[in-house]
Amino acid sequence: MGRGVRRFFLFLILLVALGVRLRGITNPLLDNQAWRQADTASMSSHMLGHLTDIPNVFLPQLNYDGITPQRVELEFPFFSYLLAWTWTLFGWADIWGRLWSVVLSLATVGGIYDLGRRMFTDRAGLLAAAIYALMPLSIYYGRVVMPEPMAQAWSIWALAMIWRWRTQEGRGSWKVGLLMAGAILAKLPQLMLFPVAIMLGFWPVDPKRVGQLIRYSMIVIIPPMVYYLWVHFQVSSSSQFVSGILTEQVSKTGNLDWKLLSRNIHSGFTDSILLLSGAGLCRLIFFRSPARWALLVWVSIAVLYIGVVCVRIPLDYYLVPVLPLTALLSAYALDGIPCQPGIVLGLVLLVLNNRGSYTYLTPKYQWNPEYLSQARWIKDHTSASSVLVLSDPPPMTFYYAHRVGFRLTQVGDEENPTQILQQFPGDYFVQLPQNGYKELFWKNVRKSYPEIGPGIFDLKSPRHN
Repeated sequence: MGRGVRRFFLFLILLVALGVRLRGITNPLLDNQAWRQADTASMSSHMLGHLTDIPNVFLPQLNYDGITPQRVELEFPFFSYLLAWTWTLFGWADIWGRLWSVVLSLATVGGIYDLGRRMFTDRAGLLAAAIYALMPLSIYYGRVVMPEPMAQAWSIWALAMIWRWRTQEGRGSWKVGLLMAGAILAKLPQLMLFPVAIMLGFWPVDPKRVGQLIRYSMIVIIPPMVYYLWVHFQVSSSSQFVSGILTEQVSKTGNLDWKLLSRNIHSGFTDSILLLSGAGLCRLIFFRSPARWALLVWVSIAVLYIGVVCVRIPLDYYLVPVLPLTALLSAYALDGIPCQPGIVLGLVLLVLNNRGSYTYLTPKYQWNPEYLSQARWIKDHTSASSVLVLSDPPPMTFYYAHRVGFRLTQVGDEENPTQILQQFPGDYFVQLPQNGYKELFWKNVRKSYPEIGPGIFDLKSPRHN
């Protein structure tokens, strides 16, 4: 396959990948994963005006659980920092975050192509890029305002670059090490790719390169260790989210939701891709490949990751780190078909067979406009220093209203709202949209406080019965 032909097909794949990721590009951050998207954007809003205040600007801050923004233990806010600079230069708008995610997602497609062509063949690289571009989970999480697109792009290019570094026998392992460290800092699950990078770059181990291996490992591991320790001790125990997930949701919990995990895998990857990736794994086992052992290690780690983490936290975005491996194995299976028409026919049948799977994405783009109208009312009619108390945990209202405050978690229908709300130094109580349950509780709220806006109650002017 000539260089010009490869570039044409890669351009075509990137164009298709761009097109499918532009769906819902103008949506506010209220569609699926609204909570995490609003958190990412709210961290950016707290960076505005402090972008050169290093290192404190890199301590993530969220709007809830206090009368001021609260420092929290999260991954290094690369994406939020980039978005804050974009807002500073071009003005605030949700679409900037989505556009950056799309750009990073396209960079991931390019990285998978580069990695696939170097490990296998040019054709396999193009097939892997096409498959990754069209997987449902890849499409949706390639346009969300979350750390996933950046972590995915950096980790794939870190693998591609260390393979290139190894085959070209060049110097500068610190550069590829820093890229992998950045991926781990951007999203902790990318740590699963560190052993894969070691295998790609240094297996089998040459005694002459042990020093390079040690240097590379230190460059990858030390920055994440320093950052996560620093941010861990800078926040209160209730705000230690990363370590809390590891200890509470992964280490201690015994809740294994295999049914939901299976549904997320089948819907997000599609059955055809899963079948192809299985065929690619079989081919990898029985046929020699320069990257065979690295990919087998990757498969083992992915299986362990799914069985330990994803089954305990059955949210589909936890499966995103597995997407590139699935694409590469599927491409390796298709690359075993010797004739070019067979490849084209296989891809066409793949798309036709999976066209119904993309209906899985439709609900993810839906959002409730009441959240936005209610938040805008608060922003326009209340003081900028006012403190909100939300009726439920979802915190998106804080971001769109540009306010801080508290959230209620579980409230009984017969509980006295006055006793509950007096525990918070709030100015307004907000009944979030779609909160129609606990009729007696809300009846008592209306008796106790005046409703001054759409579901907004003035806590500073209680009614005296």
